[in-house]
Formats: sequence, structure tokens, C-alpha cells
Amino acid sequence: MGNFLMGVQIVLSVVLVLSILPQDTKSAVPTEFGGEGTQAYFKPKGKEAFLARVTKITAVLFFLNAIALLLIK
Repeated sequence: MGNFLMGVQIVLSVVLVLSILPQDTKSAVPTEFGGEGTQAYFKPKGKEAFLARVTKITAVLFFLNAIALLLIK
């Protein structure tokens, strides 16, 4: 069982990295300090929304799997 969970952990980590890398970075610096500011009132659409959802789901599964690995060993 431990080997299976370790394999799942590796797959989840690869999916997590691949879902984070293509996301656009947003500047958290407000416009008063020379940054672009955030446009939090706009909802992400298309690719951004999909990648954000995949990242959130994969991160939760990654941490749950890590806890399961700790409890088994």
C-alpha cells in the first residue's frame, strides 16, 4: 500500500508543477507604488480558471496523500 501511495504522490507532484508553471503571475504591488495592481474583481476565464481549479484540487489531494503516507508508515 505504501508503494502505491508513493507512486500517487509522485504523479500528483508532477501534475501540480505542470499546473502551476503555465499560470500568469500577478503583481501584488498596488499602482500607488509603481505596480500594475490587482484586478480581483474580474473572474479568470478559460485557461486561467481551468489551471486554477486543477491546481487547487491537486494541492488538496497532494497534502491528503502526504498525510496518508505518514499514517501508514
